[in-house]
Amino acid sequence: MIHVLLVSREKTVFKELEAAFADIKITFDWTNSAQNALSMLSKEKFDLFITEEQLPDTTGRDLIEKILFKNAMMDSVVLSALSHDDFHEAYEGLGVLMQFPLVPGKKQARDLLDHLNRIARIASRTSKPKGEQI
Repeated sequence: MIHVLLVSREKTVFKELEAAFADIKITFDWTNSAQNALSMLSKEKFDLFITEEQLPDTTGRDLIEKILFKNAMMDSVVLSALSHDDFHEAYEGLGVLMQFPLVPGKKQARDLLDHLNRIARIASRTSKPKGEQI
């Protein structure tokens, strides 16, 4: 089961995404600040977090950097209105999995699940002993 932390100023941003997550058995928690997110991530196991670019106490980019400093394997997704190229430039090197629109919905939930499944398949193939067929 995938467990996601949602980080935004307003919980309503994730209303459609939460409904879609429930349909595909993804569990989630929500918080409204970077400080709370850091605390929750240090206490609970989350598979990834999804954040807005502008939080009340910092930017989404700064939150990602702080989380990666504590856990370099934590995956993230960012809600952003930036163009694809500008988004890539802004988040390059931070291992952000995906860019979501400012109000994500069912399509983004499915895209995320597909992306995570592809990663899992690749990881399972690369974890086999050397010399074994992939």
